Amino acid sequence: MLLSDIRGYLKSQIDCPQYYLNKIGGNQEKSITIYNVPGQPPHIAIGGLENTTYTTKSISFLIHWGKNSDEAEKKAMEVYNLFFGQDNFNIGNKKVIQCKMRSSEAIFLGTDSEGIIEYVIEMIIYYER
Repeated sequence: MLLSDIRGYLKSQIDCPQYYLNKIGGNQEKSITIYNVPGQPPHIAIGGLENTTYTTKSISFLIHWGKNSDEAEKKAMEVYNLFFGQDNFNIGNKKVIQCKMRSSEAIFLGTDSEGIIEYVIEMIIYYER
């Protein structure tokens, strides 16, 4: 599963003027950036790789969303709720088994140098190999 697959899924579900992968770009007041983040060691079943049915992808979303605190929090929670408790759906050509959130809600980071409000969401996606 690639970040571009996750971006494609997110674009089909969440209205956002600009998406970025692994780096925030431009001067957009409203954007979502998807990052790879360090995750857990790879899971290999007893019996080897051929018996391993799933793997994981650890990601982070940076919600960079204007100067209105209420709008920024709503957008961050919209992204959070898209994945929280969800299973048995596809991202690209991969079947998602489970989405495990690393916190109970989107985390407020503060503002950037231009006063744009930022939230972060970290999660682990378990998906079929």
